[in-house]
Amino acid sequence: MKRPYLRLKAALYRTRWILGAIALWTLAAVLAFRWGSGLSWADAWLSALYFEVQPGVFCQGYAFWGQSVVFGVLVALLLRETLENYAERCRLMAQVMEDHTIIVGYTHLGRRLVEHCIAKGLPYVLIERNRALVDDLLRAGEPIIVDDARTPDALPQANLARARRVVIASDNIETALIVTKRAKEGNPACQVIARCAVDDLAGILEKLGADQVFSASRAAFAEIAPHLGQRAGATNVPYG
Repeated sequence: MKRPYLRLKAALYRTRWILGAIALWTLAAVLAFRWGSGLSWADAWLSALYFEVQPGVFCQGYAFWGQSVVFGVLVALLLRETLENYAERCRLMAQVMEDHTIIVGYTHLGRRLVEHCIAKGLPYVLIERNRALVDDLLRAGEPIIVDDARTPDALPQANLARARRVVIASDNIETALIVTKRAKEGNPACQVIARCAVDDLAGILEKLGADQVFSASRAAFAEIAPHLGQRAGATNVPYG
């Protein structure tokens, strides 16, 4: 799903009540011009949309109050909701994502994953509780949920039901356990990948439903172990 389309969809959803009010105001004006002033349907629509100004007190009053007060206030609210409330717009973008990766935690790992998704054009949603860490992403219009991933509403807001996978990049052990359990309960088909700093908890995460668990110490051991049999200063030379 293309990013401009997502932003437009989120903006329309966010401002739906304002757009509805403008539509009702316009429709009421059309009916008033048609039945109250006896205009044709074409002239009624043109007058309601301010393309024509008909003679008469009602028509003159509508043109003044509609453009100066009512319509001006509605447009101001529309612009404010669309341009200023960027955090809410990002949250709404996250809610309409599909076939995406949910990244939990804007840690060093989380940052690299987000940068990779942006660079490759991959759909993702980031859940991070610290707004200051993701303020630049929010201002850029990225799909961000500013919330604690442990809350019951966090994963549903990231559209867990339509997600392809959840990657837990958080350093918090409790977050990893809770998110793994809720992710599998909310979407059993969703792949759950967890990073675990404590080896003893890897088995617990797997029992909760994690499809893959990466241990920091195991990964480091896998890289270091081949070098243990080498002479000091040697490179890829078997010992003995």
